[in-house]
Amino acid sequence: MISEEDIQAYKSFYESQGYVIVPSLIPASQLEPLRAAADRVTDKARAGNWTHVRTVGKQFPPWIPGEDVDVWGVQHVLHPDLGEGAFAEFYGGEDMLEVSRGLMGCKREDMQFELFNLLINPLRTSYGLSWHRDDVRASALPEEEREALAVPFHAVQWNAALYDDSCLRAVPASHRRVRTDEERKAGEEGGDMPGAVVVGLKAGETVFYNNNILHVGTYNPATKRRTLHGSYGAPPPGDMTRARNVLQHDLSYVRDPSFRDGLPENLVPMVDKLNGYYAALGGKEVGYSQDS
Repeated sequence: MISEEDIQAYKSFYESQGYVIVPSLIPASQLEPLRAAADRVTDKARAGNWTHVRTVGKQFPPWIPGEDVDVWGVQHVLHPDLGEGAFAEFYGGEDMLEVSRGLMGCKREDMQFELFNLLINPLRTSYGLSWHRDDVRASALPEEEREALAVPFHAVQWNAALYDDSCLRAVPASHRRVRTDEERKAGEEGGDMPGAVVVGLKAGETVFYNNNILHVGTYNPATKRRTLHGSYGAPPPGDMTRARNVLQHDLSYVRDPSFRDGLPENLVPMVDKLNGYYAALGGKEVGYSQDS
């Protein structure tokens, strides 16, 4: 069990730098089952038997069967139609939840179920997203950016590597300020980003990051990638600021009672909290509004 002292040390670094790497949140006993589950899900996605994917050259799912695509992301890996219990065991793991709770500065009962996807290597094409913040548009003017960054952030996002992974790059502490002119230019023109670092992970390590840090993912077809990618939230009652950021990815499957019934007990109240968003929206879906 991870100690509260360690959690607070991780939190201090996370708040300062916008990310922190935590080792050993994937127990040795879970690593091989998770790798096997990730391979099965990847094979289904590449074969067109799972259409909730992210693909090179097409920003948003679902994949229409028959399209010639190169998959780099598999979404909704907890969906009951995939039947991969190892993913639920990891997402509901005690150390995983405790670190996330500590980084968000909340109580466990405040935590909300959110995203859980898989990042993989495309087979044919090297691919990279553009530099971005997940919840601030790249076109935002400095004052708009400053206003967006001032909104309280009630979530934590993470990548958990099943194999060594050096795909993520980020600009430390950039979640705390607007972009410089040089950073804005590099993002627009695709040049080298000043101050960027490679957030390298060894197999079994997890990086937690504020999704408004300047970051980018790159994908190399020559290197096997199986990295779990997800988030938890902890919005205060009635706070809808996470709704668009999360529901734009179409989590409607969580509304199925059979999904709830099949979850580990500690995830059930977290799903109920997410479903409160759907109830508040009158069941309406939220369309995509981000380009990454």
